[in-house]
Amino acid sequence: MNRIWTSLVCGIAVAVMMPALAAQRSDARPAEVTETGAETYTSHCASCHGASGKGDGPTAPSLRQKPADLTTIARRRGGEFPRAEITDFVLGKGKRIGAHGSRDMPVWGPLFRELNPADSRVDVRVERLLNYIESLQVK
Repeated sequence: MNRIWTSLVCGIAVAVMMPALAAQRSDARPAEVTETGAETYTSHCASCHGASGKGDGPTAPSLRQKPADLTTIARRRGGEFPRAEITDFVLGKGKRIGAHGSRDMPVWGPLFRELNPADSRVDVRVERLLNYIESLQVK
């Protein structure tokens, strides 16, 4: 009888506490993303694409395909920077780029989600990165 009573009390306690814990968790704000787009680029992209974005990073010679010149994306797309397409590419969605074969380029979206599990922080980081890459575009 004692076991039944203990189980019942524990079950009631869990049932009472769960809504409070769920509310507390959903109200918790994720840590703010302080990294700029340039900083994200330097730490995740520059080793292949180079500091200037021209595809001449220090690891570029060891790759099977030369990394893309990120400064000419808009020029290659008729003067418009294809934000949605590049966002999908960074996050590992959408169409593959032929030169990458089976995705030789690391796809950073899952890594960003692993480091920052709140999607809003991933969105902020990717948005800032894209703003930076867009700022590299040649006129």
